[in-house]
Amino acid sequence: MTIRDMRGTNCTVRGSHAMPKKSDASQTAAELERVRRYQVILNDFGRAASETKQLAQLLHVVCAQAARGIGIRHTKVMRHRPTKGDLLVEAGVGWKPGVVGQTTLGTDVASPAGRTLLARQPTRIDDLPNDPEFRYPPSLQDHGIVSALNVPVTVDGIVWGVLEVDSETPRHFSEDDVVFLSAMANILGLALQAFLNQKFAEDTVARAVRDAERQKMLMRELAHRDKNDFQMIISILLLQIRKQRDPEAIRGFRHAVDRISAISMLHDQLAMRPDQPTIDTAAYLEALCGNLRHRCAGITIDTRLDNAELSHERAVSLGLITNELVTNAVKYAFPDGSGTVRVEFTADEGRGQGCLIVADNGIGMGEPRPGSTGLTLVAGLAQQLGGEVEQEPTERGTKFRLCFLLVR
Repeated sequence: MTIRDMRGTNCTVRGSHAMPKKSDASQTAAELERVRRYQVILNDFGRAASETKQLAQLLHVVCAQAARGIGIRHTKVMRHRPTKGDLLVEAGVGWKPGVVGQTTLGTDVASPAGRTLLARQPTRIDDLPNDPEFRYPPSLQDHGIVSALNVPVTVDGIVWGVLEVDSETPRHFSEDDVVFLSAMANILGLALQAFLNQKFAEDTVARAVRDAERQKMLMRELAHRDKNDFQMIISILLLQIRKQRDPEAIRGFRHAVDRISAISMLHDQLAMRPDQPTIDTAAYLEALCGNLRHRCAGITIDTRLDNAELSHERAVSLGLITNELVTNAVKYAFPDGSGTVRVEFTADEGRGQGCLIVADNGIGMGEPRPGSTGLTLVAGLAQQLGGEVEQEPTERGTKFRLCFLLVR
């Protein structure tokens, strides 16, 4: 272009100072418009990816948005199946029936999608039918595909699959196209990661529920077997009692039956809470005392019990101690057949201490009976709990106290 300067001479302006041709301006405007369209579509897809709850719907959306962005009819998402050694078309737009969900492609370098999978890089093919480096898949031949662009979809650093756009007319996909489609694939990968994390969490929860139910079933079965075993042992002891003639032997067998019954009740408590490894002390002691209340109509057994969770072994010791002390009171503290036995269990969580009190308003403690082992057993069980049974003075009757640490 020639212009006249202030002195009237002519000069020529070239290079960067020249006014752009009209065709160049139109091309620049078209490129800017395409970039703006890519930005809008990426923004729309990012929002959709964060809101979509179904995986199949998400895969369809990415195909539709990719087709919209690049201005093309055929797009598809392929998932790599390591166990099958192929890529399965999971979703797509523009394809005839029988392609989506059924068509598979190879994962070797002669496969356009396979090369993208292996190299983890975009693959551009301008003239697929005549390119000697690639096979021309039947599914693409059937649709007259000439040009293709593939980009990898990665999830947690691993290539999950491939996103592909296909053109029926010869086309050279630009760098802008590659960047746009790669961004789509990256957003898809992040969304897939969220889906897989959610599925893993759901599977983990479901597996935990199944394991818990199985554990409960096994606990119920074990408790049922234990109950049968206890019943068999008690039946054997009762059979032996009928054979005895010595009163002391009969009394000893009956004490054994009482103690086994106390342990059997503990297993009943376990069976009622198969998901808990500990024993509800208040419920267990109440069950023990409830059973003993029926032995003498004129004797009242009052209970005041705090709750504390104890291990099976410690609960057995506490239950046997309670059973022994209450049984002795019921049998020997009330010659006239009437009176009250008080059973208290307090749990001081602050100090981490539990205390058992068994007291009666009977005739008081006399000399130990010949052959009696009850208090010896109680003392031994108290040592297992890390405590000591003490007989405390009282105006009337007998009072025992046992304090021990509340550890499970």
